[in-house]
Amino acid sequence: MSRLLLFVLIVTLCGALDIALHMAGGDLMPMPSAFSPLVDRFGFGTVAAIWIALAFTGMGLVFLAWARRMAGRGWQNGLHYGLALGLVILIAMFEGVGLLGTPLIGELAMGLADAVPIALMIAALGWTLAADKPDAPARPRVWPVLLVFALIFGLGRTGVQMLGLIESGMAERPLPTLIWPFAMGAAIGVLYLVLEDALRGLSRASGALVFGFGMFGANWALFMTFVPMVFPGALADAALRVGLDVLLVTGAASLARLERRHAVT
Repeated sequence: MSRLLLFVLIVTLCGALDIALHMAGGDLMPMPSAFSPLVDRFGFGTVAAIWIALAFTGMGLVFLAWARRMAGRGWQNGLHYGLALGLVILIAMFEGVGLLGTPLIGELAMGLADAVPIALMIAALGWTLAADKPDAPARPRVWPVLLVFALIFGLGRTGVQMLGLIESGMAERPLPTLIWPFAMGAAIGVLYLVLEDALRGLSRASGALVFGFGMFGANWALFMTFVPMVFPGALADAALRVGLDVLLVTGAASLARLERRHAVT
């Protein structure tokens, strides 16, 4: 019961910080030109608060589910995982620059308002974990892994956008549209490096599926639920984006685990 109350307290405080940072951002925060029926009925503040409660709770539970497989001290795992997930959330926000034409400073403010509380929440949850775990195994080489994720996600997303399978700003704003997926892939690679030892004992295929769907995919789906909750008619596009992104990340994780095996041997 005490652990449950501590979890609720941490999630609540960090969720409140998220709301406070968004309010402090004021006019810097980009807002959609039209809202979903859910926002029209209940108001933007209510819908945003519901999303924060669901996303923060879900992301916290995802961390706790996998952190117990990670070697090392709980607070270190929480800090590293929190910073890595925060980086993914921050870079994710910059897609709006190419996709919607929103100002860079606005997406930076919006991204930090989400990324900082999420990173703090995961770091705080790490302090609640036991520290008596075996030493971490040898980690893969950093730059090859980051390169694999940047190329697989970047080229895959770019190809999907050029084929017109998902909405993009390729015609209107090609430069930020082309840069973003490679930066996003590298950020996801950082998250993989943090979580790689939690995949120990799994086969190459199983480990890739676990990371792609159970680690990245779960967090990405929780984050992306904001889009159909706030933007009108965005459910199908958001679902397609999540599905495609998870497949690309799973493929990148499979190649990264192959690189690790070669590095160890």
